[in-house]
Amino acid sequence: MHCHRKSLARGAGVVALLVALTAARAGDSSQADAALSLPAPLDGDAFAAAVLAHNASLEAMQQAVVAAVAQIKPAGALDDPMLSVSAAPRTFGSATGASGDIEISQSLPWWGTLDARKEAARAQAEAAGQDFDALRVSVAALARGAFSDWAYVHRALDINEANQAVLTEMRDAARVRYSTGEAPQEDVLQADVERSMLKQQRLELTRDEASVQARMNALLDRRPRESIPAPAALPATKLLPAEELLAQRALSHPQLQKLAADERAATAQERLAEKDRYPKFGVSAGYNNLWSDPNQRPMVGLSFTVPIDQSKYRARIDAARAEAHRAASMLEDERASLLADLSAAYASAREAAESIALYQEELLPLARNTLAVARAEYANGRGDFLNVLTADRHRLETELALARMESDYYQRLAELDRMSGGGLIAPRSKDTGAVQ
Repeated sequence: MHCHRKSLARGAGVVALLVALTAARAGDSSQADAALSLPAPLDGDAFAAAVLAHNASLEAMQQAVVAAVAQIKPAGALDDPMLSVSAAPRTFGSATGASGDIEISQSLPWWGTLDARKEAARAQAEAAGQDFDALRVSVAALARGAFSDWAYVHRALDINEANQAVLTEMRDAARVRYSTGEAPQEDVLQADVERSMLKQQRLELTRDEASVQARMNALLDRRPRESIPAPAALPATKLLPAEELLAQRALSHPQLQKLAADERAATAQERLAEKDRYPKFGVSAGYNNLWSDPNQRPMVGLSFTVPIDQSKYRARIDAARAEAHRAASMLEDERASLLADLSAAYASAREAAESIALYQEELLPLARNTLAVARAEYANGRGDFLNVLTADRHRLETELALARMESDYYQRLAELDRMSGGGLIAPRSKDTGAVQ
């Protein structure tokens, strides 16, 4: 039996994020991993929190944000000044002493260039921060998805064990009736076949359990066979916020915010390309004691580039403008795709919730009642043992289907949470307009 799987304030805000990230990883990571202790029984929120605290991909993204934030200040700074010293070799040892020239110069970009550079770096840092937030939301969804599989496979093993016990009772009853001549030996053999099939099913479930355990430990950056506590029961179906409210939330999804920051960075790069076509200046001041007249020794200077070939600058501007348009188009496309995916995920979550209610209220009670009637009729000598086995098999399949659907509902809820930007499973604010 295979368990199911399914694999988004600018300047001050960025600086605050840098401080938070630096403090968050101040301790030694190896000691944190050694101290990791998962609660028992384990629930989805606790596992997601543990993954967010220990996943190495998040640590790597944090450092990318730190690096991006660190680039903001140098991006808006002037180039270092240049100090030049020269000497006249033939004046060495002369009566007047060595003579030469000393000069300090500073290059100056066109007006507004430094602000554009700083804005581009700030937007890139904000994009990195939003990318980190989007990764957190995605990793949390992956963690909850893995936990839903963990809960399913344990529930399936429990159902398998309980059904083996029921089949053992039925086999014993068939043996008693066979020994008294009230039933054929075929009934006993059929029960043995069903028990063997359940054993095979248990082997497959045990294999799936090991696979899910390895996935969960990979999210925690641990060895595949590290112990994972048994799962708590999956939460019951809940009232979902109105789809329109989730769609409004999704508009502030970190992935969209990241693309918006990319667009701002591209726009700033376009401004930089436009300013590159203008001259760059340099100012200098020096002292040259080769002049005999002391009044002539102090020197000041002004230099500037002469951008004669404007075609190359126009090409750079065109490329930067195209990149800005590309970033804007990507943002629009991602927004439309996200809203479409969210609508599909919303419908899928509601369908799963309705299916769970159908199984709990109708299908499972019917399967159990059918088995009870078949066993009673067989015990009274009026029913066929094959009918009992068929009813038991149907009851088993119904219980497994319900367990699968409960797991699938939690996974769909996690996907809906990811698409809306987080806050659905662990609400970030009070929402209104809930519907079933």
